[in-house]
Amino acid sequence: MPTILAPFYGAVHIPSNINDLSAFRRWVHFAELPEKLPIHFLRGDVWMNCARTDSLANVLIRGALIATLHEQARTDHSGTYVTAGMLWSNDQAGFATLPDGFFISKEALKTGRVRFSNGGNPKAHATEVIGTPDLVIEIVSDESEEKDTDWLMSAYSLAGVPEYWLIDARGKRLRFDILAHSPRGYRTTRKVNGWIRSTVFQKTFQLVRSQDQDELPKFTLEVR
Repeated sequence: MPTILAPFYGAVHIPSNINDLSAFRRWVHFAELPEKLPIHFLRGDVWMNCARTDSLANVLIRGALIATLHEQARTDHSGTYVTAGMLWSNDQAGFATLPDGFFISKEALKTGRVRFSNGGNPKAHATEVIGTPDLVIEIVSDESEEKDTDWLMSAYSLAGVPEYWLIDARGKRLRFDILAHSPRGYRTTRKVNGWIRSTVFQKTFQLVRSQDQDELPKFTLEVR
């Protein structure tokens, strides 16, 4: 049984027989893992982000996404927006990960394209989302750049996720792309004066960065 000494989290024991998604699910649901450890199953391997650091910008962006997309889903009664921390797995593409956010339509639940699971834990209502959500969001960090822009993009395309929102606030220019699924993979949706159309929400969005009175970054996801 390999043991990884993870900074901030301590010793993490990974069984040697985790070679597929089913084995990963059984382990992650019942093992005594450190709380809030970001752990994934990607490309046939267990993947962990042990840095436990996140930029203020990324935290604030998540807040902006929650404020707008949760309200949008509630107002039009279209489904549920789920923020970071919920495990999502897809059997077709063979991965399990924790996105920065994703949207599940009522239609996806009704047709069985997405279902919730408690991983066999009778005390939990749901600890995992299984299937193909309508929209998935990743916010790029230094530690996740390759994962978000390469590994996960390929995996999400294989899983048939209709829209992939990719956000990167590390540089001077804020990147906010809506990638639409196509038979040849994801294609970037054209911007019009900074606004981007979401087919999933049938709305147009713009992510704006500014500064508050204390000169701290401020992010707003505008919709029309």
